[in-house]
Amino acid sequence: MKTELILLLYDEFIGGKKISRAEFCAEHSIVERTFYRYLREITVFLRAHRPSYIVDVAGREGIYFLKKA
Repeated sequence: MKTELILLLYDEFIGGKKISRAEFCAEHSIVERTFYRYLREITVFLRAHRPSYIVDVAGREGIYFLKKA
């Protein structure tokens, strides 16, 4: 399940979509701490293989998206 959720997040990011932390956690029955661990995995991957991209967050509501660094 972990790998599947990380891949779902990554797929949404490379598709140009924005991800709401609260909605993703509720939809997949995970806690925010788990969501942050999954984002960290994606960030590590991006640093190693796509250093020109970063995961960014908009506002306090937790809307995450991929952007060019």
